[in-house]
Amino acid sequence: MRPPVLPYGYDWLDGKLVVDPKEYRVVQKILRLWQNGKSARLIADLLNQQNIPTRMGKQWFHSSVNAVIKRHQQTTAKT
Repeated sequence: MRPPVLPYGYDWLDGKLVVDPKEYRVVQKILRLWQNGKSARLIADLLNQQNIPTRMGKQWFHSSVNAVIKRHQQTTAKT
């Protein structure tokens, strides 16, 4: 079953959730910074400073960083 929102870092292939390599590198960066104690707001600022857009080509906000972390945890818990 397909989730209502595709998690950042993933894509659909033949009805299955698969890793999107380009986006997943950003997910790994977010998770690494988070695990090193950086706040979601600081991570969003760093991504914006590095001109790394969201999937929709927009700026990052702390809420979008938190969503990536939460969705990643939910996705990896199911796999």
